[in-house]
Amino acid sequence: MFPQTTPEKPGVNHNDAIRQEFEKQATHFNDPVFTRQLAWMIEALAPQHDDIVLDVAAGTGHIGRALAAKTRYVVATDLTPEMLRHGKAEAEADGLHNILFEVGDAAHLPYLDASFNLVTARFAIHHFEHPELQLAEMMRVCRPDGRIGIIDTVTLPDPVSAQEYNRLQRLRDHTHTRAFSPEEMGTLLEQFGMRVVTQKTQDIDLLVDAWLKSAQTAPPQCEQVKSALYAELDGGPSTGMRPFLQNDELWFRHTWAVIIGQRP
Repeated sequence: MFPQTTPEKPGVNHNDAIRQEFEKQATHFNDPVFTRQLAWMIEALAPQHDDIVLDVAAGTGHIGRALAAKTRYVVATDLTPEMLRHGKAEAEADGLHNILFEVGDAAHLPYLDASFNLVTARFAIHHFEHPELQLAEMMRVCRPDGRIGIIDTVTLPDPVSAQEYNRLQRLRDHTHTRAFSPEEMGTLLEQFGMRVVTQKTQDIDLLVDAWLKSAQTAPPQCEQVKSALYAELDGGPSTGMRPFLQNDELWFRHTWAVIIGQRP
């Protein structure tokens, strides 16, 4: 129904582009830039001891591994085997035996209906070309009265700055499609019949060079991103990234959200 193509690379399958990008990024996923605020996220998700959890587009399973320590069982699924191998090694090193890592496509989950109490997606929605496909699957495998927890970077409400924010994100990582505002994400869940029960946000400050390095962004794209941020500091148009200088280094502030919907 929906062609899986990447606008920046016509003809390239989007799933293949994601695999290539995150094979490249896999070794950087233990960097604190990816693991910060896990406690805040887990608290918002409020896992129960008997929960059976599905972590969709799990990457190395940061959220899945954190949930495994507090729930009965976790399945972490992702398109990129290299990411899952790193996550499995970390889980084994931590003595976690109740988490399974499986290669899978979030748009075609290989699980029966109503299989999980809690379904999560952390920093994944903004990589989906048509997130309604993945959300429909997450809804399908979620049990009645179960929860779907979306954790993602979100835009400011202003649509002009949101558009520029997404443009700069795509310069950093061409598999980025679109980040939503918290209100848009809540509306998307409600369209699938979910009742939004939790919506929390937190501002996060990141060093621009470290953020770009973590994605191994090419130098020309790095310069374009930084030029736009410096231009905003000089009074130019909003990037939606709220840049600032600290000790003569360029930082930016963006917002992470935890939005939880409950299935009727």
